[in-house]
Amino acid sequence: MRALMAVVSFSRGWRMLLATLLLICASLAWAQSDDSQPGDAGDPPARVARLSYATGDLGLMPSGSTDWSAADVNRPLTNGDKLSSGADARAELDLGGASLRINSQSDVGVLNLNDQIGQFELTQGTVNLTVRNIDQGATYEIDTPTLALVVNQPGTFRIDVGANGNGTTITVIDGGGIVYGENNAQRDVFSGRTYEVADSTLNNITVSDIQGRDEFDAWCNDRDAQYANTDNTQQQYVSSDVVGAQDLNQYGDWQQDEDYGNVWYPTTVVAGWAPYQNGHWVWIGPWGWTWVDAMPWGFAPYHYGRWAYIRNRWGWIPCPPRARPIYAPALVAFVGMGAGGPVGWFPLGPHEVYNPWYRASRGYYTNVNVTNIAISRNYNQTTVINNIHNQYNYYRDGRPVTGVDYVNRNAPHAFTAVPAQAFASARNVRSSQMHVDPQQWAHASVVAPTALQRPSSASFGQPRNANMRPLPAAGFNRPVVAVNAPSPSVAANASFRAGQPASNVRMLGVQPRNVPNVVSGRSYPRYATPGEQPQNVPAPRQAPQPLPQVPHFAPAQQIQQVQQAPHYAPAQPSFEQQQREREATMEQQQQQQRQRDAAIEQQRMEAVQRERQYTPEQPRQYVPQQQPRQYEPQPNPSYRPQPYQYQAPPQYARPEMSHPAQQPHPQNAPQPHYAPPAKNDNQQH
Repeated sequence: MRALMAVVSFSRGWRMLLATLLLICASLAWAQSDDSQPGDAGDPPARVARLSYATGDLGLMPSGSTDWSAADVNRPLTNGDKLSSGADARAELDLGGASLRINSQSDVGVLNLNDQIGQFELTQGTVNLTVRNIDQGATYEIDTPTLALVVNQPGTFRIDVGANGNGTTITVIDGGGIVYGENNAQRDVFSGRTYEVADSTLNNITVSDIQGRDEFDAWCNDRDAQYANTDNTQQQYVSSDVVGAQDLNQYGDWQQDEDYGNVWYPTTVVAGWAPYQNGHWVWIGPWGWTWVDAMPWGFAPYHYGRWAYIRNRWGWIPCPPRARPIYAPALVAFVGMGAGGPVGWFPLGPHEVYNPWYRASRGYYTNVNVTNIAISRNYNQTTVINNIHNQYNYYRDGRPVTGVDYVNRNAPHAFTAVPAQAFASARNVRSSQMHVDPQQWAHASVVAPTALQRPSSASFGQPRNANMRPLPAAGFNRPVVAVNAPSPSVAANASFRAGQPASNVRMLGVQPRNVPNVVSGRSYPRYATPGEQPQNVPAPRQAPQPLPQVPHFAPAQQIQQVQQAPHYAPAQPSFEQQQREREATMEQQQQQQRQRDAAIEQQRMEAVQRERQYTPEQPRQYVPQQQPRQYEPQPNPSYRPQPYQYQAPPQYARPEMSHPAQQPHPQNAPQPHYAPPAKNDNQQH
């Protein structure tokens, strides 16, 4: 019976996967057929960072704000946001496939975060960057006052910047990367090494082995272990690219539904609970009104997928696991009584179209829906595409959507309403919730929230505790060097902050090396760009190379001498010298093999001799004369071996007499002790 159910489930899974692929292809066709709509340059980013852990004194300065706010767990962070941690604080940003962890006394800002880059500035303090998987062409970049670290393969890195901003220390716990400095200076950094860089010319560098770990390293290692455990059990239900998915197993369980497939049910909620009730609304550009949930698991189910009321309880239907979803600020439909009146909302159902309340192209509008709607057996992709196409026409023209029967509008406890002032001031919804007459809202139109309430200075986040330390803004004035340009919104938003320059990022003017990525994961939809070639073809994997055997580059003048050759590498030996070294190595290996063979043969001879010693031989006086030869068998090689004389096997003869043309591959030949190997950009961990 179990085998039959497994076969049925496998077949159903393949049908759903095929339907999803057809859905995405059809959506791209719709998007490409509309030539009148504007391009996708103004679309919001496809991903955000989630504040997945926060403890101690942690402050947030949202993009576009001049005031520090409380840093709430599950807060989405995007370009221009800044975090400052106190003496006892720690924080973690979940990036979907990577994590950025912040130690105490650190100032970190988001410079550019989208589907292809995660760029952050560190003006002082310590961060840990762990990249679990990365897409083709994507990179992560940490910019400091001294250097820029660029990572395009999985690995774990620790970056330290002193309180005065002078000098940067890079510790490569696993993986590898490239550091860039002034005048196109650049060098590779390898696993197991610590690099102390004194200035941005990269002339004064001290390289050493990793000496020890502190409490911050241990905490980061524990967090990585938690991610690894959840990724292995979660991938059958939801894509690992869904930000916040690692918390679902701990706070709920998965069940198979015959109509919707895999459904996640929270197990830590009270009776009468419904989605989008325990949290608050904030204004985050460029999306606008964004939901921040108060539950520890409350991120993925509120920004991806859909909710459904199934057999007297609420369950979350995830996005298709084979498609990388696009982040949405909240998947709800808003209902209002006009400007200044109460604001109400309810969660969207399994197959209902999400209408953004911000500007979006047709490609974004299509993809943000198809990557978050799971195809079920009772709802085919043709119906989904037709609904998206029809509702986009309303959205493009600014007209309210009509003729839609929302399944969750009248579901138990689904509808929530608060006063307009509470909605726009980031107040907790549960404490501000209104008890309304359902008949009063039964015929109210579904509208965009911007038509109901405009943001105010209190809309950027909840107020910070007045008893906490005053957070400095001067640390973010410190310039950092960068390889990639930050998001245009960073410079624009910085000009609104009193006493801060328009931008503190100084471009190095270098061309990043085109190094093959270690590919893991899938690319985001490219928003229906006509004629675009696939971007997610895995790069060829290179054979791993040994790490350099130089434990320390001590004085600066020695580094200057080494820098005269590219990447600190001296000139390679000539071909004749390499040939002689290979021949000497082969001769040494053959000599060692001959010695091993001689030792084995000696052991065999000793064993034969011991066998003869233990074979008893009767004295002649006790043996009758007529039977002496019964105990003295005829000579036999097994009992009376001939005197042994060693002869070398033919394969170990001198090289010039046996296989003179056989040479090892240059990749396997020993390298001179003073030459560091080629950089390994595909080291696994």
